[in-house]
Amino acid sequence: MKIQKIKNIFPDQRIARYNLTAWQKHQSDSIYFIGREVFHPGEEGQPDSGILKLFELDADSKIVQERIIWKPMYDGINLEDPRALELPNENLLIGLTAVFRDKKGIPVPFPAIIKIDSHTSWDQELPPFLIISTFGPGKNLTPIDNHTYLFRPERREYNHKILVFSLHRQVPEKLDDIEFPKDLSWAKWRIGTTMPPIWMNDEEALFIIHGISIQNVRGVNKYVYSIGRAKLTRKNNKFNITVAPDPILTPDNFISESGTPLVQELHPNIRRVVYSCGGIIKKNKNDTLSLYVNVGDMTTFEVEFSIKELKEGLF
Repeated sequence: MKIQKIKNIFPDQRIARYNLTAWQKHQSDSIYFIGREVFHPGEEGQPDSGILKLFELDADSKIVQERIIWKPMYDGINLEDPRALELPNENLLIGLTAVFRDKKGIPVPFPAIIKIDSHTSWDQELPPFLIISTFGPGKNLTPIDNHTYLFRPERREYNHKILVFSLHRQVPEKLDDIEFPKDLSWAKWRIGTTMPPIWMNDEEALFIIHGISIQNVRGVNKYVYSIGRAKLTRKNNKFNITVAPDPILTPDNFISESGTPLVQELHPNIRRVVYSCGGIIKKNKNDTLSLYVNVGDMTTFEVEFSIKELKEGLF
């Protein structure tokens, strides 16, 4: 898969800024992001606690505003990995992972939802979030329309499945499970969502996904993340997935000509990360997907792909 462009959005920052969701207002050329800002890595088995920030980048990719829109009021609460869906009326629907601690102090993630009535008028803070506890703990909440969401429950049987549910009047109802292949070399341990699917028509969507494998890297077993592509089919609220066999991005895409990583990992002894929570098709580039890629849990790169090439072999 040919990469048309690759650019570090935060090249001069010494703090971690990653897992950014993205959207573009109809009346503006600016790109808006909500994402994580983390100052210190969490200890092994603990989340990387931080804040959520809003960023605005102009047409030249310069940051013209940034502000904190959420920070934890109490120890043991964290919001992570926002995924935004822009609705036709310019409202936003944001899926997140809300991490709480149980009675033993162990972090437990739950899917959460935030609705923003108008992203042109909401104030300086993120509105209240709704926790979805009906199906138990889970991550990667991803909205796909006004009332339908995907997430991966935190159970072993869901390492290669995603649960789909609807939400009407704040009552969640399971619709289906999406079953992914288990034989992909780059996703043998686990698979999950990235940005919301890009609908080509009423029933078919281009779906950018992530996969995790466990690899021995210089004598150390590490979680190695990759990003892939798939076709998601929806008919009568039943869902099927067709996944392309090869990933479109791996950590090796972010290595310099001299063989050194472009970014130092936040957790170098545990994992090698490329991940994404956001992407957009810009107004002036209808044939191109700009995918905003977390590299190393440290910074965010804009990576451009041809929509035509992403669809090849799937549609």
